[in-house]
Amino acid sequence: MERNPAEQNRPWIMAIDAGGSGLRAAAVGRDGKIFKLLHRSHAPLPGKDGTVEHDPEALWESVAAVCGDLTREPGISTPPTAIGITVQRATFLLFDPVAGRAVTNLVSWSDVRAAGTAEAMNRNILWRVIRFGVGVLAKLTGSAFFRTASMLRFTTVHVSCRLKYVLDSNPDLRNQCRDGRLRLATLDTWLLYRMTGKTVWATDRSNAAATSLYNPFDLKWNSLFCRLFGIPMGILPPVKDTVDDFGFTDPGSFCGLKSPIYALAGDQMAALFGHRCFDPGEVKVSKGSGGFVTINVGKKPRFSPRGLFPLIAWSIRGEVTYMLEGQVASVGTLIDWLSRTLGFASTPEELDALVEATPDSGGVVFLPTPLGIRFPYFRSRMRCAVFGLGLETSKGETARAMYEGIAFRIREIIRGIEKDLKVSVKQMKVDGGVSRSAILVRLISAACGIPVLRAPEPELSSIGAALLAGIGAGWWRGEDDLRSIPEEYEIFSSPREEEYMEQQYRRWKKAVHLAHRFSSGL
Repeated sequence: MERNPAEQNRPWIMAIDAGGSGLRAAAVGRDGKIFKLLHRSHAPLPGKDGTVEHDPEALWESVAAVCGDLTREPGISTPPTAIGITVQRATFLLFDPVAGRAVTNLVSWSDVRAAGTAEAMNRNILWRVIRFGVGVLAKLTGSAFFRTASMLRFTTVHVSCRLKYVLDSNPDLRNQCRDGRLRLATLDTWLLYRMTGKTVWATDRSNAAATSLYNPFDLKWNSLFCRLFGIPMGILPPVKDTVDDFGFTDPGSFCGLKSPIYALAGDQMAALFGHRCFDPGEVKVSKGSGGFVTINVGKKPRFSPRGLFPLIAWSIRGEVTYMLEGQVASVGTLIDWLSRTLGFASTPEELDALVEATPDSGGVVFLPTPLGIRFPYFRSRMRCAVFGLGLETSKGETARAMYEGIAFRIREIIRGIEKDLKVSVKQMKVDGGVSRSAILVRLISAACGIPVLRAPEPELSSIGAALLAGIGAGWWRGEDDLRSIPEEYEIFSSPREEEYMEQQYRRWKKAVHLAHRFSSGL
């Protein structure tokens, strides 16, 4: 059958989404929708003691392969008008710019080996003196920057802690960094470097701010933190707007293409943009390997008394939009673990059906914290705990308790953001592969007591990267142009389950405190 020539030659934007467990290459048209999507799995390297790393060469080869496959798909016969890249944030490596090769693996944001480093830095005398001083300045000036700094507690999510751990573990790497022989690359920087034939070394403000080494208030690398952690500032890449000129792909390195790269963005920032949450107070939840609750807070960074550090959502033509975010470290990975590793089901879909058929948890309480618990507790050593098991407990009840635990973690983040910002969240948008679970979305709605709007397309990070690149390519002038794209969300609301979830949440909260006491004694 002959293809329509107009369809065959339609202009498109390539969106590359490199996540923690998979790589996606999407073709997005002028309607802002994906019309071709390819996926490749990319599992972390085997590790122990909290190690989560990726082979940088294997990941790069997979990205190049899936993008090359996309260009050969039926219906695509022209090079992309532009390319947008979105990645798992705060994942980094060190590389040798002369040899053009990585000297470490990619250290994932979810790697928790640096828990001891983070705890030691929080106890560091100099840091405690600095926190006290800026706390005094915060009271005198009311400055959001000083108030935020006075409340900051370092965690393993911060690149500063994991990089210090890496350098402390390998003095030779530290010496090479001091001598200017190595450079730092977050995952977006690494992909950009390879796609441009090892010629462009840069990042954007959204990815830079997610490292904790970038000051989102002053929009520059934080020299104080670099000195505190012993990180030479010369290894940090130049920082550009999210929508900017990042150079052209090198045909010899990347799929035979010479196409402009107009956008780099962190994955959750791209998803927020893809949902078109352009107004302050709008919230989205992305559920993939982890869960991320993100709120647009507008054109000025907002203060979170309980430790949410301001992040940059995106930066377009020098105008910055800020956000706050809370994380659930494990969602999809936990569902996969319960399904396959423990044998509760053959597939996540089968586990969904098991939970759907189970009316309650039978008194079981599940803490979904295999990689620690973050906001508002920040306990990196806490692990999964299950309470209330009996001889009569079924697989369905245990699985439902895990789903409820994920919903309660999202509830805590939503309530915490509401309290810290003194706002009321009326609804939230949801995306990500795990958002295809209708029962989990309903439980989140019941736990939070608000409607949840599910996107028709789960890959909102890819769409967001394409929309940002489209602004760079001149397809759209900015946010106002994008508001006219129709939204087709499915609304989930479960008021009948709210009372049950409220009762179960009170028991779950007690379990958190018990687990914390136990983990503190380890």
